[in-house]
Amino acid sequence: MFSSREKPLPTARIQPQINRNAIAPIHQTGILLGENCYLDFEKLSNPHGAVIGASGSGKTQFLKALALECVRQYGISIIIIDFHGDQSLPGETVYQLHASSPVGINPLVIDLSPTGGGPNLQAIAVANSFTSALRMGPNQQGLLIDLLLNCYQQMGITNSPNSWHLSPPNLSNLENELISRISDGCKESSKLILKLKATFEYGIFSRNQPSLFKNPITRIDLSELAKVPGLQAIAAETVCKQLIDHHRLLGEHKSKIPSRIIFIDECKELKGQRTPDRIIADGRKYGLGLWVASQRSQHLSPEILSNTQSKIILPVDSTDVTATAKKFRFHDLQIAQLEPLNALIRLGSDSFKIKIKPYYERI
Repeated sequence: MFSSREKPLPTARIQPQINRNAIAPIHQTGILLGENCYLDFEKLSNPHGAVIGASGSGKTQFLKALALECVRQYGISIIIIDFHGDQSLPGETVYQLHASSPVGINPLVIDLSPTGGGPNLQAIAVANSFTSALRMGPNQQGLLIDLLLNCYQQMGITNSPNSWHLSPPNLSNLENELISRISDGCKESSKLILKLKATFEYGIFSRNQPSLFKNPITRIDLSELAKVPGLQAIAAETVCKQLIDHHRLLGEHKSKIPSRIIFIDECKELKGQRTPDRIIADGRKYGLGLWVASQRSQHLSPEILSNTQSKIILPVDSTDVTATAKKFRFHDLQIAQLEPLNALIRLGSDSFKIKIKPYYERI
C-alpha cells in the first residue's frame, strides 16, 4: 500500500488569502459538508476520499457525519473498520473482535472468481498479509503458503472451481498442520509457530465469521486487537479483500453512486497491506468506495493521493504542514491557519475552505 515513488503533482492552485465563496461553483445537491459545500457522487469520477487531520482537529466528527449521510441520503451500505472504537453510528451492527468474542474473521475465505480466485491465489494473499503485518522472512512466507495449500486440500478444496464453495479452513487448521510438521521434525515449522503464537492464542481467526453484506451499517471494532501487534492489520486487510472480491463477482456497477463504502480511520495501521490500493484502483468500477483518514500525510500511499477525487485537510501538526501542502496541492499558509472543524476541501476540480458541519449537529 505504501511506496516511496509518487506521481508528480501540479503546484498549489489556491493562494493564501482567498474568498471562500468565490473558490468554486456552489453545489446544491449531495451531502452538505458545511457552508454551501456539497459532496455529490454523481459529479465526481470516483467515490473515494482521503482525510488528513491531527488529533482534536475534527477528523472523527467529519468521518462519522459523512458515513451517516451516505446512508441517509444515498442508501449506501457502510462498512466501518474501527481501530479505536470511536466510530459508532445509530442503527449500526457492530462486531467487537477480541480474545473472547463469539465471532471472528477468517482470512482463508476464498475469492470465488474463476479468473482471479481459488486456493492458490488466496494462500499467496494471506501469506503476503501475514508477512507484512508480522515481519516474516521469505522462508517463513514460502512455508506458510505450503501449509495453507495443505489446509485447503484437507478440506477438499482444490484448483477445481466446483470445490471452492466448500467450507474453508481457518487458522485452527493451520495451527494443527504446523504441530503435525513439528512432530515430524520440521525446524522451520517450529520457528513459524513461534511467530504465529499470539495470533493463534487470540483466536479471532479461528471463529465463525459474520456476514459483511446484509446490514446497512456494519462496524468492525478492532480496538482490542491493538494489544497484539499485527492483528489489526491482518483483520482489516481480510475485511477489505473479502469486500472487493465480493463486488468484483457482482460485476460492473452502472451508477456513479457506490453501493457500499468502506471507512478507515488511522489507515497507518494498514501499512504494507495491498488491498486498499486495489480498491482505490478498481473499486469504482464495481460499486465499492473507500474513504481513508490519518493524522499525517505520509501515511497515505501515492495511489490513494493520485486516485481519490475527494481530499479533506483539517488542522495538522506543524511538522506536517509542508508535506501536506505539497501532496494535497493547497498553500502551506492556508493549512497552517486552520482551526478545529475548519477544512480545506478539494472535490474534483473544485476547492473550498469551510467550517464543516460535524456529526453531533446531525443526530
